[in-house]
Amino acid sequence: MEEIMERKGWVAVLLGLIMPGMGQIYNGEAVKGISVFVIFIMTYIAGMRLAILLPDRLLMAGTAVTSAVVLTVYCLAIIDSYRKARREGTAYRARAFNRWYVYVAVWLVESVLVMGGVVAYLKGNVIEAYKIVGASMEPKVLRGDRILVDKTAYRRVPPRVGDVAVFVYPDDRSKVFVRRIAGLPGDTVKGVGGREEVVPHGHANLLGEGSGPSIDSRTFGFVPLRDLDGKARQVYWSSGAEGVRWNRIGLTLSGKDG
Repeated sequence: MEEIMERKGWVAVLLGLIMPGMGQIYNGEAVKGISVFVIFIMTYIAGMRLAILLPDRLLMAGTAVTSAVVLTVYCLAIIDSYRKARREGTAYRARAFNRWYVYVAVWLVESVLVMGGVVAYLKGNVIEAYKIVGASMEPKVLRGDRILVDKTAYRRVPPRVGDVAVFVYPDDRSKVFVRRIAGLPGDTVKGVGGREEVVPHGHANLLGEGSGPSIDSRTFGFVPLRDLDGKARQVYWSSGAEGVRWNRIGLTLSGKDG
């Protein structure tokens, strides 16, 4: 015998807020709910991958547009689930999956496995935001800057002298540093101890920007090109003791304005 269970609009909204598509599942539209979630995820991934193809000066705008589109999908799904729940009202015949433990299981799979995997994929392979905590790159990059780093850059084009790069710190591979590329294979540079050296094949010379002491290639040597983790492209936020540095928001960082 089918069980009659009232569909409540506020419950559909709450579930939709928790995870895109959950409101549709609550309303008995499992396929539609899963489709909404897939569209949400794919829009986010595709948008970010398209954003990194834009010129440096438009990268922040591209990520903002992507976020706006994803938010629109999210909101439309919530509105749809609310309207459906109101239409169903007390006449809804419960499906086998209309149980609290099914909702919990769906949430765990989508949030921990899928969303967690997507975030890890984007941060590791597409784009990642970093906060600058040191002063070694001043005045080019200031302490308190928050920057967007393109993880695909050096898979698409070779690194260039002048790029601001994120790389794995040779003396502690659990850390990443931000420095300027000051030399590439074949270039003659001042190495450890101030000696003139030729940058060897497959390596880069990375230096701090300021005149003060800096932990860079003059102390730890040349960095393998494979350890260049990404290219710093744009400042999306900046603040310090003086407050928000509005004039730095949107500032491009690496080479020519892509």
